[in-house]
Amino acid sequence: MTIANLLVVMAHPDDETLHCGGLLHRTALRGGTTVTVTLTRGGAGRTLGMCTTEELPAVREQELCRATEALGVTRAEVHDLPDGGLADHEATGTTLVLEALRRWKPARVVAFPPNGMNGHPDHRAAHRIALAALDRYAAGPDVLLVTSTTPYAEPARPGFLDPGQVEATRLPATLRMPVGDALEAKLRAMGHYETQARSVAKIFRCYPETLLTEVFHRVSG
Repeated sequence: MTIANLLVVMAHPDDETLHCGGLLHRTALRGGTTVTVTLTRGGAGRTLGMCTTEELPAVREQELCRATEALGVTRAEVHDLPDGGLADHEATGTTLVLEALRRWKPARVVAFPPNGMNGHPDHRAAHRIALAALDRYAAGPDVLLVTSTTPYAEPARPGFLDPGQVEATRLPATLRMPVGDALEAKLRAMGHYETQARSVAKIFRCYPETLLTEVFHRVSG
């Protein structure tokens, strides 16, 4: 198996593009091997009338395949843990991520921060899953957690972490990576998530800097 330069662990299709699409594409442009591990197929997301609720997981997986292709991702691994219920399947998720780590032996891993960026329960579960897998993994890759330099000021949402807690636990940015010549590919990848157009728009509102500069908190490396 080829050793990966970058492995990204996310909860839903579109997370990889919105939070680190530039890093994924720049790594690919340098000839690096990139892998995304998506824990759910996004079946609890919006359809925007483009498909039925039953069809949505397959549609979002197709959107993911097209987006990661635009970013030059080497392998997009997609799992089918319950969207909206990832916290109840953390043991399974940890095993899946650990298997990916052992299979790809990545030099760098990117995951969600503890607050999930926006308090989303699946994002927070994906953080715990990734760190639990890394804790059991023998090697020590460079670990980056996505974060933001923009204060979080969105209204409260049922089931989400309280906005005040989201902001209070926002990790400081210790690494800033300009999207640079990966911007066109990142925009093309975003455009493939047609069913999630509102989520893409919300990213621009909540984290406007992410379009041109992706920011991370380095845990190790």
